[in-house]
Amino acid sequence: MKRRAAAAMILPACLLALGSLTACSSIDADSESAAPRPVHSPAETLRPAETNGSGTTSAAESGAGAIDPGWDVAAQEADDVFLSLHEAESDLEFRAVDSDGTILWSAQRPRVCSGFLVTDSADGPVAVLMDQQSGSSGSLKTTASGFDLHTGENLWGPVEVPGPLLGSGLVFAGPPEDIIGAGGPRTALDPASGAELAVEDDDSPRILALLDGHLVLADGKELIGKDVEGRRLWTRPVADLGLTAAEARETPWETVGGSHALLGSGGGQRTLIDLRSGDTIASGIDGAGFDSHSRTLVTSDSKLHGFGLDGTKRWDAPLDGGAGLSAVGAGLVVTEAGAGGDAADAGTQTRSADVGRILDTTEELPEHEDFGAPHHIADSGARLVGDPGSPLLIPPVDRSAKN
Repeated sequence: MKRRAAAAMILPACLLALGSLTACSSIDADSESAAPRPVHSPAETLRPAETNGSGTTSAAESGAGAIDPGWDVAAQEADDVFLSLHEAESDLEFRAVDSDGTILWSAQRPRVCSGFLVTDSADGPVAVLMDQQSGSSGSLKTTASGFDLHTGENLWGPVEVPGPLLGSGLVFAGPPEDIIGAGGPRTALDPASGAELAVEDDDSPRILALLDGHLVLADGKELIGKDVEGRRLWTRPVADLGLTAAEARETPWETVGGSHALLGSGGGQRTLIDLRSGDTIASGIDGAGFDSHSRTLVTSDSKLHGFGLDGTKRWDAPLDGGAGLSAVGAGLVVTEAGAGGDAADAGTQTRSADVGRILDTTEELPEHEDFGAPHHIADSGARLVGDPGSPLLIPPVDRSAKN
């Protein structure tokens, strides 16, 4: 099964803040949800010259165009299916789109108390959508449901959850004791069934993350890694990560390749660990990605580094000053210099994920000059470009490679 390369995302901060209240806001009282419905029609196609105004037509002449699914939030992807949402006046429309730009299904949800996550299960990728339903005394309760990412078929739910998604996997937080501040007790759900895997109470270990079948807990000064069957995989001191238990609880956890996790959010302060063993692969890094073609983990600090899944170093490569890791996937590692260059592709480099050598950018990713570096590359070579908050989709360069 292909593993998701994109980080789990949740709704913009304004919607998340509303969703984290004890009960959903009354402005949602008249909003309605709809089960996913099949669409199977192409999304709008844009040509590069229509999006950048530069008159460049190289990608258009080659027959490649950008697909605009109308997304208004960063997209997530698994098995070459992308999911994000469009903000309408009265509700949110979730749209699942395949790598060729076909809208597979869509679903409506109210604007407040909605969130989403693409996650993996033993049976394939699952799209988890949040919702609200009437509770006792006219209040609104927050729920989550799981759907087949490819078809939109309901797999489980709705299941009542204590509050919004945290962004560290399928973990939901209760409301904070005050209007703002750290969230309340957490619940982790099994992505395959929606069953509760862990629920916090006064005496239980704290839930940190649930990433692609790996549950991470904190019990006192110890970190504990488990699988979804409840088997303990590893234990290590929280202090090994340079954190206290409270800090580890509030630190973002991001899945990398389904078997690893990237901790932290600051430049040069992140750590990559193996979720199967708890071992640290790299620390003091800016970012990381995974290429399933070569099964290579890629990290960035002042240089680029390639690792095997067991942490064995494979290669190192220079990283020009000011450049950062942009995307990893389909056998490629793409870096891009910060804003301020004379052209969209200034400072952009494409390397082999297998050995780290520089490749011909125009051959591997011909649209660099029109859209800049991609910020996500799927296994097929389909990629997300443009503003990460409202991304465009570029189909695979060689579409026959999918078949």
